Amino acid sequence: MAANARPLKSRRERGSVVIEMAVAIPLLLLMVAGIIDIGILFWEKQVLTNASREGARAGSRAKTNPSIGNAVADKTKSEVLTVVQTYLNNYNLRDASGAPISLTMGTNFIYDTSAPPNLSVELRNIEVKMMLLPNVDKLFGGTLDSTVNLNAKTTMTAEWTTPPS
Repeated sequence: MAANARPLKSRRERGSVVIEMAVAIPLLLLMVAGIIDIGILFWEKQVLTNASREGARAGSRAKTNPSIGNAVADKTKSEVLTVVQTYLNNYNLRDASGAPISLTMGTNFIYDTSAPPNLSVELRNIEVKMMLLPNVDKLFGGTLDSTVNLNAKTTMTAEWTTPPS
């Protein structure tokens, strides 16, 4: 007989391995679903933050007006809104209903120039949906709110002296 031959496991030992796996696999899958969901949520937050930065960068640029002699804003508020909306559309960011995020001046998009020379671009209460965890939660009979509101705000110093309209 070989010296490294393993002794045969009893039926009880094999059954306990099956039970341990039956308990461990759902917990492992729940952890993986949570990691994926939180990762997607952080990615969406990062896209919103970058969109507000792009808007603030576009809003802070200036052009010289020869008739006045000082710098005026290069883009109007609606043009800054378009820059941010285009950024979100390029990344195909969706709201909780699955539709593309639509920004509206004054509700979920704030462009504030009330504290010159600073301006701020804010995306407020952008509702996004978590994908995996709410579905897993139903298996355990709980209720998990599948929507999360994300916010992003960027403040920059403007190059212009005359605020945009």
